[in-house]
Amino acid sequence: MTMQRTMAYEVVPLENFSKEFGSTTELSGVSIGGQVVHVSDEFFAEAFQLLLVEPPVSLAKQYGPNGELYSGWETRRHNPTYDWCTIKLGTTGIITGFDIDTTHFNGNEAPEASVDAAYDFPNEGTTWKGILPKVRLGPSRRHLYKIPATGQTTYVRLRIYPDGGIARFRVYGHVMPIFPANPVEPFDLAHIFTGGKVVATSDDHFGSSSNLLLPGRGKDMGDGWETKRSYTKDHHDWVTIKLGTPGYLSTAVIDTIHFKGNFPESCDIRGIYSQDLAPDANSDDWNVILSPVKLGPHRMHFFRLSNPYKQYTHVKVSIYPDGGIKRIRIIGTMAAEYGADMTELTTQADGKYQTTPIIVEEGWEIIED
Repeated sequence: MTMQRTMAYEVVPLENFSKEFGSTTELSGVSIGGQVVHVSDEFFAEAFQLLLVEPPVSLAKQYGPNGELYSGWETRRHNPTYDWCTIKLGTTGIITGFDIDTTHFNGNEAPEASVDAAYDFPNEGTTWKGILPKVRLGPSRRHLYKIPATGQTTYVRLRIYPDGGIARFRVYGHVMPIFPANPVEPFDLAHIFTGGKVVATSDDHFGSSSNLLLPGRGKDMGDGWETKRSYTKDHHDWVTIKLGTPGYLSTAVIDTIHFKGNFPESCDIRGIYSQDLAPDANSDDWNVILSPVKLGPHRMHFFRLSNPYKQYTHVKVSIYPDGGIKRIRIIGTMAAEYGADMTELTTQADGKYQTTPIIVEEGWEIIED
């Protein structure tokens, strides 16, 4: 069942993508756990390809048992109604827009599409809420749509009318952060699932800085952050991360896995408390919380941060002179409930601050100096 209502939307020109969606997160991608859970038909091309990170490639004149191959989802012809694909988002979020991409589907693209949303796992009795009405699609192009912010959503259903192909389907919005129930429990304040977000960077030439906050350790250099080579004296690159919540920071984890000959020589970290989404990277208000330290190839580095009693909303990680990093973890505790329980994070034995425990994700290999 689908709840019918008047649905507002706005067509976004491709050149305005960064302006309209630059501050959002791709909620549907496989990189954060998005997955296809139901599909009506995938005779010519499998629906899982809708959620792939990499752009669609041309497979022209390449054939499989059922016909020509495509990088995307393609259904049989002559459907009397519509085909559909149900997708579980990587995390619950608030949806604000879509990219429905028909690249390389020319003559077999889906002519129209719509999108519905649900919070609970869908079944036959699920009441779907329409969030994007039926829109026209053209051949071999990206179609960007902005919608009013939805309620909390975990599942979306892409419907195509009557059948055809879609190369990629990307759902954009804002993560509903997941915080520890215990306010003094340390966690990664920069992680995408706790609301961390890259808000500024000096260079994304070889790999996007937003990859730094993804779950796990990835599969190769392609899902990390890598800047172009620089031959300028005293050059450095940097990335600014807005934490999911203001917090007290204790430990940083810098992971250079897969970067074996192109890792940075060193890095440092600064923190700031700011109401701005992206504080000025050159402001004098940034405080050094990790002085420059050497980095090595293909490994995890654990660093204790200074000023553990000071609140921060953002961190800026600078790498010298350039190179690649796979993941950044900023371990700390939430600021709001911090004061009364501070003694739980200190030790009276030597009067020094005690590093909070590291929450290690599955698949991490711990390598210490």
